[in-house]
Amino acid sequence: MSKRILLPIGFLGVAWLIPAQAQELQQLTFAIGGGISAPLNPTSRYVGVSGNFVTGVGVNINKNNSIEGDFMWSGLPPSLSVLHPINAPSGSMNLYTVNGDYRFHFDSIGGTIFGAYVIGGGGWYYRYASISKNYVVPPQTVCQPIYYWWGYGCDTSGFVYSATVAYKGTSAAGLNAGAGFTIKLGDKGWKFYAESRYTYAWSNRIPTTLIPVTFGLRFN
Repeated sequence: MSKRILLPIGFLGVAWLIPAQAQELQQLTFAIGGGISAPLNPTSRYVGVSGNFVTGVGVNINKNNSIEGDFMWSGLPPSLSVLHPINAPSGSMNLYTVNGDYRFHFDSIGGTIFGAYVIGGGGWYYRYASISKNYVVPPQTVCQPIYYWWGYGCDTSGFVYSATVAYKGTSAAGLNAGAGFTIKLGDKGWKFYAESRYTYAWSNRIPTTLIPVTFGLRFN
């Protein structure tokens, strides 16, 4: 008798949980992708084109509005098209960002598989430089902007401090804004997306500004 009672209760419980979980998934949004980053002036004076990686998660407020938290990594390699001083620093530099973003989107334009969106927000931008361990600033080196870019300071006489800098990190507030389009991949909520964003951070001495172009997968 107890089994006859428990089985219907169990089925009712499962029937209630499935729509509840489906509704939670509809509210969840997730994205992951990668692409290339093109620097803009003044960053382009020191940096060339590089790769990027982006991921984010958030919630859909309704069918057109979403709030997301995004992480991005972008390389900041030395530009090969700009002539640098012979004794300029060498090493590697990377940009890490954490942003809170708002996205306004149409997931289906005219009933098709194509969608479009605009996105923008702001957050924390961390530029990290790692100087080659074999590099030493020559004595009486005249101060130039590229030394500021790598994290060196200059004295009142206009010369670069000769102290060795193994690594240098600088944090700053920043903003981003852009647009993208999506293509539905079936009816499970997955989409291919492509987007570009203008990114600007008030980094110390020399701002960080670039346009990441990203391709990837988006859920909801």
